[in-house]
Amino acid sequence: MTYHQRGIRSIPRRVAEITEAGRNLEQLIEDVRRNGLVYNVPILRNAVLGGLGIRRKRGAAENVVVMGCACFGTLDAVRSAFRLLDALGIDYTLLEMEYCCGAPMISHQLVKGDNRSEADLAAKEFIGMNINQARELGAKRILYLCSWCAYLARRFYPDCDVGQLYYLDILDEPMRQASLHMSQPTGIAYFPGGQHRSWVYAPDRDWDLNWSDYRMWLDQIDGLRVLDIPKYCCVIAPDAIFQRAQKYNMSTLVTPCMACYGRLQRRAPQGVQVKFLSDLLLEALKSPKRA
Repeated sequence: MTYHQRGIRSIPRRVAEITEAGRNLEQLIEDVRRNGLVYNVPILRNAVLGGLGIRRKRGAAENVVVMGCACFGTLDAVRSAFRLLDALGIDYTLLEMEYCCGAPMISHQLVKGDNRSEADLAAKEFIGMNINQARELGAKRILYLCSWCAYLARRFYPDCDVGQLYYLDILDEPMRQASLHMSQPTGIAYFPGGQHRSWVYAPDRDWDLNWSDYRMWLDQIDGLRVLDIPKYCCVIAPDAIFQRAQKYNMSTLVTPCMACYGRLQRRAPQGVQVKFLSDLLLEALKSPKRA
């Protein structure tokens, strides 16, 4: 099985149906051109951000944060992601109008078995519209909370003057320099994200996101014990992930993939808590040092 075929299997069929909502590809594309987002309208995005206490900074900023469509089902993780940026003093703002990266439309075509070329062109167009806004704000980089957004952005704009980063990448230097410790001895299961679906959005690539770096930060946290979970797929084999954690008596599962976090959070068995990596890092950054 090729990476691409495995990735297609990892697309949740129910999600594809919800995305379609009776629309064909041309209607999906036009809705994004008009509203920015494929699932909802800008007023909902603004209401969600306002409810989380996240405000768009006026004027220039070094970084622009793009939420992405997938983050509307991961609000606790979104809140912790922004709080971690604030705690580290990382400058950021938001786009006034955020455009979908095109991943839902590409998935829509693949699930139906149709040609994806028009969806790819639309994805490149929409990501470019976000980049143009970031450039006008004087931003040096865009930080994507959704890994699928990051893969597509790097695929279509590999040498862009505005850097295209997964959100966690901006944390690398601050995390390496930070004093991180848990308030009491803590054990977690760490699921790195299967990344199977990434090959759907960025096929035939010779690069990847910095997944190994995100894992290395955990080794710096005093008082933390980590059980590494194999790269199962959270769509195809979520039970295997939880069973591995429970086998070793781990009641907390941490992942650096926002898409995996959302799916696993909804599938978690009783007694298992799922956290996005920023939740754990924020806790370790703010915990008082143990005597």
